Amino acid sequence: MDYKQKSFIATGQILKAYTDETRPGPWVVAWSGGKDSSVTLSELFKSLLLLKNSKPESLTREIYLTTAQTHLDFVTDPLKQSELIKIKKLIDHHKLPVKIVEVSSPIEKSFMYLVLGRGYPLPKSRMNRWCTERLKIEPSQKEHKAIKPALTVTGVRLSESAERRNNIENRQVSEYFSANEFMPIVNFTLDDVWSYLVREGMAWGDAEALGQLYKEATGECGLRQRKAGSGEKNDDPCGARTGCIICPVVTIDKSSQEFAKHNPWLQPYVGLRNLMIQMYKDPRNKAGRKRDGTVLEYGHGTFTVKARMRLYEAVRQAEQENEELARMHGVEPQKLIYSKELDELIHRQWEEDLRECPWVEDAAEVGRFYETKIRGLQVGYQLVWNYLYDTSEPIEQIKKPDLCQVND
Repeated sequence: MDYKQKSFIATGQILKAYTDETRPGPWVVAWSGGKDSSVTLSELFKSLLLLKNSKPESLTREIYLTTAQTHLDFVTDPLKQSELIKIKKLIDHHKLPVKIVEVSSPIEKSFMYLVLGRGYPLPKSRMNRWCTERLKIEPSQKEHKAIKPALTVTGVRLSESAERRNNIENRQVSEYFSANEFMPIVNFTLDDVWSYLVREGMAWGDAEALGQLYKEATGECGLRQRKAGSGEKNDDPCGARTGCIICPVVTIDKSSQEFAKHNPWLQPYVGLRNLMIQMYKDPRNKAGRKRDGTVLEYGHGTFTVKARMRLYEAVRQAEQENEELARMHGVEPQKLIYSKELDELIHRQWEEDLRECPWVEDAAEVGRFYETKIRGLQVGYQLVWNYLYDTSEPIEQIKKPDLCQVND
C-alpha cells in the first residue's frame, strides 16, 4: 500500500473510534512537533473536519492536544510555537472540540536544577534517560491523569526500529490499539510520512518549515523525494533525532552540530554539551560519595559542588554568547537557566549541600594508586595507577556562594 491508502485507512479508524459510543470520554493526543506526531495530528484534524461536514452532531468528544515544554528543545521549540498559533486558528475557525495544553516540569525537577544544583549524573543511555522521565513523561502523565482520557493518540510506527516494533507488538490488542493507546499511523513507513508531508501538507498549513528543520538538522533530508524502494534504517537522515540541544545521551550529536551550522546562535550550546560530557568523565569532579555520605570508589558518586559551580559558569558563558549571536541574526536568545527562581534554587542547593553534606564539596584526595572494582565481578578490587597524580594541577579554589548575594 502507498501512503494514500494507509492515510485513507487511518482516517477510517479515527472516525470509527471517535464516534464509538461504547467507549466514552475525552482523547489525548501527544504532539512533539516532529514529523510523526505532526502527521498523526494532521490525520486527526482532517478526520474531525470530515465529520463536521457530514455529521456535525457527532462532533462532541473532547480532544486535548498536549505538548511538553522542556526549556532545552531549542531545535524544534521555535517551530512548535509558531505551529501552535496556526493550530489554534484552525481550531477556533472551525469550532473544533480541541484544547491545547502545554505541560512542563516544576523547576525542582528541571534538568538544570538537577544537574547544576544537585549534581545528578548525566543521562548516559536510552535505558537511563531520567531527563525524559522528569521533563516529559511525568508532567504529561500528571495532566493525563487529571483528564482521564478514554484513549491516548500517539504517532508511534512499527518500522521505526526493531526495539519499537517489539514494544508495540507486546502491548497491541488489535492492529491500531493497545489497552489505552490509539496508533493511527502505526503502519506508516518513513517514506509514507515524508510522502504525506510533501503532498498533503498538514491540516493547519504546509510542511515547508518542518521539512527545513530536518534538512538543517541533517544536511541531507527535508521535503524531497526519496528513491523508490529505499529501506528505513535507524540512522536514516530523514528520521534523524531532533530534540534537546545539549542531549548527552548520543555520543556524537550530529543533528545539533548540523543545525548549528544554519543557526549559529546555537553553536555555544553545542560546545557546552561537549564540555559537560568531558567534565563528567573527569574523576576529579566526582565526590566519591553519595549525597547521603555512603562511600563509593574514587571517580564515582555525586558531582562535586565545586564542579557544579564551574559548570554553572560555563552555562552562563554559553548563554551570553547565545544572546550576542542571536541579536546579530535578529532572533530571540534562548536561555538554559530560564528564570530567576531557577537560578536562586540552584544557588540555595549549593549552600544547603555545603552545610548539610560537606563531603560533596570536593573530590576525595588520592595518592599514586587507588582501588577500583574489577569489571565483571561482583566482588574483588584492583589497584589502579592514578595517571593524574603527577600531571594534574590543584583544582582552583572557588568561593562558596554567599546566600545574601544570591538573594539580591
